[in-house]
Amino acid sequence: MLGTIKTASHALTAGTGFTSSRRFKKNLAATVMLTSLVDAFSILVIYLLVNFSSAGDLLYLSKGMELPPAAKAVELTRNVVVKVEKDKLFLEEKEINGNELVGKLIDLKKNWEKYYPETEFTGAMTIQADRRQTYDLLSQVIQAGGHAGFSDINFAVIRK
Repeated sequence: MLGTIKTASHALTAGTGFTSSRRFKKNLAATVMLTSLVDAFSILVIYLLVNFSSAGDLLYLSKGMELPPAAKAVELTRNVVVKVEKDKLFLEEKEINGNELVGKLIDLKKNWEKYYPETEFTGAMTIQADRRQTYDLLSQVIQAGGHAGFSDINFAVIRK
């Protein structure tokens, strides 16, 4: 029996064993590279799952806009966004005239389900304004929201 094993071992190294050994090394190298690739993708998937926001992008900050800081803040939900930027008003990223704001807000409130069928209208409005914005224009936006029937008016802030 020992002689048979020795002969079989000798046959493997003498003839086909050399090529199968080379094939084994190639397969081992491919397995090692595949394992590293799977590890890298696993880390990437975990990172994306941790950092993914199911709410999506609710605000688009323009270059140079600084939101005011706040000690307490809650996560934003999808609602009407009025942006005040350099004395211009934007309703849902469309520039509007200050005189049109109440009418446009009322129209948006009436047609909310048509524009945003995936979310329910809550009567909430978010004001996104630069921290250096004057109070006069912000006050006009708040009053327009109240006249249009928006009872929950929030400000977009950066949590300290």
